[in-house]
Amino acid sequence: MKLVLYGVGGPVGEAAIGGLEPHHQLRLADIRPPDQPHPRLAEASRRADDWPMRPHRREHEFVQVDVTRPDQVLAAAEGMDAIVNLSVIRPDPVLSFRVNMLGAYNVMRAAVAHGIKRVVHTGPEVIIGGYWNDFDINVEAPPRPGTNYYLLTKYVGQEVVRSFAEHHALEVVALYFHVFQPSDAAEPMRSASPFLVSWEDTGRAFRAAVEAPPMPNRYEPFIITGTLPHGKFSAEKAHRLLGWQPQHSFPGHWQRRNPRPAPTQP
Repeated sequence: MKLVLYGVGGPVGEAAIGGLEPHHQLRLADIRPPDQPHPRLAEASRRADDWPMRPHRREHEFVQVDVTRPDQVLAAAEGMDAIVNLSVIRPDPVLSFRVNMLGAYNVMRAAVAHGIKRVVHTGPEVIIGGYWNDFDINVEAPPRPGTNYYLLTKYVGQEVVRSFAEHHALEVVALYFHVFQPSDAAEPMRSASPFLVSWEDTGRAFRAAVEAPPMPNRYEPFIITGTLPHGKFSAEKAHRLLGWQPQHSFPGHWQRRNPRPAPTQP
């Protein structure tokens, strides 16, 4: 398929490209041109607990797009079969609202205008804070963004996407992430979250979301996390509907390196 990926300049964009480029034709869209990578990518290449920069397998078409500009978003989606929206801003109180909510609105308008039915949307774990003391939490739990401004802007964006999906008969697959770690990191991530997934599994999730058959509902959210011993957050729905299953469970985070020997029998 021909895919347009908005907001590819960050680490999650790198993961998505890695999972999609062997199988689909990509058009990469970001406010920064390829010769001006996101600052986090340079930082990531120096940290064991972040996504290491890796070269793309092949060259891809690039278009410079500001997702707050509807004309640019519309033009970038022309001729595409599906959309992947990775765009996000966190610290800036004005831009975060414009990108996370207005950008999502512009992406969905472009999907409707071009007759693109499949949209993959990325969002934060708006269920994680409100259920931190609970277990066996699935993605159908009511969202609880709390008072965190970033989570609120992304939550409003998700509601915009859901409304478009329901009113315009689109197929939206929403992927919820929290913390990432390379599967081959030399050291475990300190204070790793029980909502943790490898970058490699992240890339596979994007492929599964793009290629998945029609969903039961117009807007279907999914928790994307490794199979971890906490049993806190469940990715069972992603396995059941997307056919995605994590390959990395990070045993080094949870198992004792030198377990106590079993007592000998008398």
